[in-house]
Amino acid sequence: MNKLLLVFFTFLSVSTFAQDTYWQQKLNYTIDVSLNDKEKSLKGSEKIVYKNNSPSSLDFIWFHIYPNAYKNDNTALFQQIKNDTSRTKKLEKYTYGSMEELSFKVNGVAAATEAHSNPQYIDVIKVKLQSPLKPGDSTIITADFKVKLPSYFSRSGYADGEFMITQWYPKPAVYDKDGWHEFPYLDMGEFYSEYADYKVNITLPAEYVVGATGVLQNEDELTQYKSTGAKNFAEKGGKPALYVAKDKTATKTLTYQIKNVPDFAWFADKKYVVAYDTVKLASGKVVDVFTYYYDKKQTLWLQSVAYAKDAVKKYSGWIGEYEYPVVQVVEGPKNNASGGMEYPTITLITSPDAKPESLDAVIAHEVGHNWFMSILGSNERMNSWQDEGLNTYYQFR
Repeated sequence: MNKLLLVFFTFLSVSTFAQDTYWQQKLNYTIDVSLNDKEKSLKGSEKIVYKNNSPSSLDFIWFHIYPNAYKNDNTALFQQIKNDTSRTKKLEKYTYGSMEELSFKVNGVAAATEAHSNPQYIDVIKVKLQSPLKPGDSTIITADFKVKLPSYFSRSGYADGEFMITQWYPKPAVYDKDGWHEFPYLDMGEFYSEYADYKVNITLPAEYVVGATGVLQNEDELTQYKSTGAKNFAEKGGKPALYVAKDKTATKTLTYQIKNVPDFAWFADKKYVVAYDTVKLASGKVVDVFTYYYDKKQTLWLQSVAYAKDAVKKYSGWIGEYEYPVVQVVEGPKNNASGGMEYPTITLITSPDAKPESLDAVIAHEVGHNWFMSILGSNERMNSWQDEGLNTYYQFR
């Protein structure tokens, strides 16, 4: 299989160079977001430095505003679920979500916007530029926004005190050699994203434990996660060591940073148990391994760090070393259509009824998406075999 992959990617490379020189856009995000756990809402602002590496001048940029997919029954998301009998159970009980109070500026000047022509695509918006963005030039786009979170029935939302914050910020659609990819959010159908560097500041009540894409920059918080997590990993069973906030009545701001990834997601709950260890790869690189789960009697998640370490080591040996400094796995609520969902450096596992073998398998699969999606950077909506197909092969290898 490795030889077949080598032939495949060599063919792609030759095909690329036989055409025009390859290019892709480059983005840099700085995002400030606060969680209101009473309202189940987010308040945020972002700054995006968008560099146009294409050979074309751009008069506008399409943005995904994915929370609007949850706004009403007429969106592409709801229409897909309603027309798929295997998914209609998701809508037995739910609350809507949306993105509100949205405004854009380009280089400090208020920007005009335009809705998509398809009325089901209210989670896509065109941001018009005051002057064409020429090849090689950059522009600064800022946005203020508020997100009303839905109940958890697809990927983003809340359930039983846990917050799954995914597809949550205004995000430029991909512009590549085939043009714009301004598709809507779907339950069955994944993503295609520009690579970017992220710095995200998350403010929330101090009692919450947070897992997020990237590396936590707050040394005191990281030290506590590691010390309590190492104790829980070593001692397995009995009463776990729990995170303790310095001031339970206060808020805290956690900063996460990561370079060259296609997305940013985060998860929060006051009841998470943290487990922690490291895994050393063949080159000597050491990767931090965190899992976040619940204190339940005889929970299978006591082995979750071991499962994640095994996945990172095996995929690194089979394909190429793990790219990132940290890997994380989060226990989530049951999802009626999948066992988990992947994001760069972190994955949500939604299989509460799993047996030991199936929990090991689903963690391996979702961790594996750090290669077949995050590193490969494929268009998952168009070519699902390049992430789900190749990843499933390695999961069952």
